[in-house]
Amino acid sequence: MIIARNLTKYYDNFLAVDHINFHVKKGEIFGFLGPNGAGKTTTVRMLSCLTKISEGEAYINGYSVRDEKVMVKKSIGVVQDVANLFGDLTVRQNLNFMAELYHVDKKRVNEVIKQFELPADKKFSKLSFGFKKRATLAAAVLHEPPVLFLDEPTVGLDVKSSRAMQKLIIELNKEGHTIFLTTHNMAIAEKLSHRLVIINRGKIVAEGTPQELKSMFTKVLKIEVTVNKVRREILEELRDFHPRAQGNTIIFSARSFQDFLDAFYPVARKYSVVVLSMNSSGANIEDVFLEVTK
Repeated sequence: MIIARNLTKYYDNFLAVDHINFHVKKGEIFGFLGPNGAGKTTTVRMLSCLTKISEGEAYINGYSVRDEKVMVKKSIGVVQDVANLFGDLTVRQNLNFMAELYHVDKKRVNEVIKQFELPADKKFSKLSFGFKKRATLAAAVLHEPPVLFLDEPTVGLDVKSSRAMQKLIIELNKEGHTIFLTTHNMAIAEKLSHRLVIINRGKIVAEGTPQELKSMFTKVLKIEVTVNKVRREILEELRDFHPRAQGNTIIFSARSFQDFLDAFYPVARKYSVVVLSMNSSGANIEDVFLEVTK
């Protein structure tokens, strides 16, 4: 459903996306991950005809993004990270407007309102943040596009709203929509995606199913150490193990548990830090992400 061949974007002399190649199969949820500034949004903007391709080719649903823009736009729905419907219109009025744009029967509006459990006669500006996200997604699927681009669909949502959004994404995928998902939430990426690509500094650095990516990095261990007090000096001296402090627990990444112990305990003794507990586990997608983008 999506093909990128040597897809490239220059902004003047800055190379934002560097000759990347990937494909998305029909019916997939395809996770597209990367740190800020990696080229994720630029890639989506090229694929959705919002910015010009500098070099290379891209195809959506068999149509050339360069030469068949109208057909590409008919084939896609785009949900940006910011809800962007008209605030002074009700949900129904917004969806009716979108139906007019796409020449969709108004009966479809009622179907979508029911499916997404939307307050039809409430102004968009008066909706909660979670319902604004739902309404924006409803507008994107109104014309039943085969491909959906979802940019950070759960960002800013509370736990309940995030779970509801994830459920909607799974339902839309089961209905036949191919979904191109960008997110910073590694747990959601691992849970929802059939395949993942990680982009860093404009280049693809890893690709595969969540399990394939984790198996590629079996030597990466996540080590959690709970101490009586987290000292900044420990984090600095053990920076090669990528420490992340969460309360009194420090999470490290290491390729060898013994190498970590050999480095950790002299530093802990130096700063009189007492270890209350320590455990290790295999890699998850977040560990893989940190490993390939560090």
